[in-house]
Amino acid sequence: MSGPGTTVAGRAPPARPLPRPRRLLRVAAVLAVTVALTDGFLLWARGLATPVGPERAAASYLAAPPPSGDPPGPRPPAGVYRYRTTGYERIDRFGVERRYPPETVRVVTWRGGCRWRETVPVFTQHVETYDFCATGADAEDFASSTRLTYFLVAGAQRFACAPTGRRLLTGARPGATRSWRCVQGTSASVNTTTFVGPETVPTPGGPVAARHLRLVTALSGQSSGGAVRDLWLDPDGLVVKEERQVGLKVRSGFVGLLTYEERATFVLSGRP
Repeated sequence: MSGPGTTVAGRAPPARPLPRPRRLLRVAAVLAVTVALTDGFLLWARGLATPVGPERAAASYLAAPPPSGDPPGPRPPAGVYRYRTTGYERIDRFGVERRYPPETVRVVTWRGGCRWRETVPVFTQHVETYDFCATGADAEDFASSTRLTYFLVAGAQRFACAPTGRRLLTGARPGATRSWRCVQGTSASVNTTTFVGPETVPTPGGPVAARHLRLVTALSGQSSGGAVRDLWLDPDGLVVKEERQVGLKVRSGFVGLLTYEERATFVLSGRP
């Protein structure tokens, strides 16, 4: 016979389940640790922003040089351009705000045929590209992309445009507009470019005659909201100055719905 606390055939008695309050406390403790670790990771990752200098930009984004001769314009000569920069971008999670470095770059590179690309690496975590075709009369914007990385998770959108935009609105009078639409899947970018008029822009290298254009964009789909970019372009279509205001709602599979805001100014300070 076996009494209380003894084993049967050498086996220990079955473990008794924890009382319900103790199980709840253990689950709550695990959840608290998980939340703390997640919050700690997000707080650490929020500040990651690596500026891109001219040398790194050239190594990363300059492709093969354009062919010999004089490819059709208008388009800037290939190379790395430097800009005095002020501004920031922020999202409504954990007080994330990335102040822009005092100098940023834009890289113009030939992509074959009439195609050229302008790459704007504000940070390694924020890279924009603008693809255009230089036809001789104007430059046609046919695609663009933005890649943003927050909390080590990259989000990218690339839009293809039909009809295309026109970079300079060559021959247009002040007040003239052109509307154009770009899509990626179920996301859309509806754009209107207005030629404000000819203006002279002061830069560190001296005054530059430019065409002032205002690009207003409305986004829907993965991102919703809008942007206003005032662009001053030289006769080749190079950005001499840009002022931008962006406000978006962005869906992220990692941290949910985000509010994104950007305010920035770029002024040409150096050529290749």
